[in-house]
Amino acid sequence: MKISVGREIAVSLSFLLFGAGVFYSIYSIDVVEGVNAVYTNTLIIPNFVSAILFDWRGFDTLGECLILITSVLVTGVVFGKGLFNSDFLKEVYGKEDCKDVDLGFTPIIKVLAAPMGVLLMALGIVIILGGHITPGGGFQGGALISAGYILTTVAFGRRECPVRFSHKFLESLESFGALLFLMLGLMGMITSGYYLLNVTDVYGINLFPSPSGIGNVGIIPYLNIGVGLKVLAGLSTITTLLISQRIILKNIEKG
Repeated sequence: MKISVGREIAVSLSFLLFGAGVFYSIYSIDVVEGVNAVYTNTLIIPNFVSAILFDWRGFDTLGECLILITSVLVTGVVFGKGLFNSDFLKEVYGKEDCKDVDLGFTPIIKVLAAPMGVLLMALGIVIILGGHITPGGGFQGGALISAGYILTTVAFGRRECPVRFSHKFLESLESFGALLFLMLGLMGMITSGYYLLNVTDVYGINLFPSPSGIGNVGIIPYLNIGVGLKVLAGLSTITTLLISQRIILKNIEKG
């Protein structure tokens, strides 16, 4: 296929102009403080981000987790629980035909996928643990950790993947994360009558101490951890099922 040099130059210039416009907009943007100025001036809360995380948005997060649980259940029903390990596939197709499907990635991609996956997982952990003071949180951090797992699994395959999550591990992780989120939400109902209300202390007893000089963040960091574990396990489980499905498709094409 003949490549037009003029077209390549035009595309490159377009990207450069677009990138320059984006950077110019970022550096010259004038952000309106909005209601955040009201909250910070009256010292109700240190920042508006920490207010909306779970006291105001907890049920939205609960609904997102419910959707993810439903997605995992439907995927498991459609593709079958037997795809979580290779024993079922070996009985049907034989040992030699149950090897990972080679997607044809070059060694360069595999070399880059491993450190990139580790960096994504590390970033996800940071976002989860700092979710009570940043716009991030458990859902975003859990999605990043699972993205690192998905990247390495797709590049290397399940057998040679440097990061391996077994089905039982993912199952336990998802159950623990969901139960942690639900049970911590009950603490708000017990102490105030409102589900998922942030709880900092009970009858003057500080249940969730914070380092000196930092305001008590209550149960929000632990809610983020629960959501992060739930999202990490859910997305990784779906990936495991879909990758195993490729083995079936490969054998159907052969047969």
